[in-house]
Amino acid sequence: VRETLIESSDKSTTRCAICKIRSYSFCRCLHDDQLKIFSGISTEKEFKDKETVFLQQEDSKHLYNITKGNIKIYKLLSDGRIQIIGFLYPGDFFGSYKKGKYNYSAEAIGDVRLCVFKQELLDNYLEKNMNLAKELLHMTSHELTLAQDRIGVLGKMNANERVAKFILNISEQRARIGWQNNPVSLPMIRQDIADYLGLTLETVSREITRFKTSNLIKVMNAKQIFIVDKEKL
Repeated sequence: VRETLIESSDKSTTRCAICKIRSYSFCRCLHDDQLKIFSGISTEKEFKDKETVFLQQEDSKHLYNITKGNIKIYKLLSDGRIQIIGFLYPGDFFGSYKKGKYNYSAEAIGDVRLCVFKQELLDNYLEKNMNLAKELLHMTSHELTLAQDRIGVLGKMNANERVAKFILNISEQRARIGWQNNPVSLPMIRQDIADYLGLTLETVSREITRFKTSNLIKVMNAKQIFIVDKEKL
């Protein structure tokens, strides 16, 4: 893990003020003068592909906001299997905990940069900034939405529908943060997609091939899919 600060040519410009994902992050409600203080309670850390950010049941000392890259969040089940909860994008806030322990594990997908907050410092700041506290509540509810979406996907859809829904959801997530959403970039490995959807790797590959044969998608490479017919997919 490498801790880093983004320097600006203008010394009076804070790291938060020049943050590229500020417009869709929970700190978007802060004014420039508030950002100067807010920058002082956070640092940035970089993680390499597959590097662990934190593990389930570790002491929860920090909270995180993604400024670059993607994060996989998952739970380790009692039988040793991994249950992937979801995939997070720039602007997403994560690190929920219960009784001082993280509720899940988090791992980097590709190169990742995170804005890191000490829980105690952030809690103190939120007590004085109710607008920010409301934004944070909205962002943390996204984690619950991910879990609910997963239950819906696994409980009511067949394999074909699960894979299609996953591709469309990723496209919508990218559109939400202003990224190109077609072609759809899939930074996660196929096995992680299969685990998330409750399918085998072979089934995921078969369904993607079926979509391709039906001219619903074009597989541009291992990490990119172009949606040809969104309505039929």
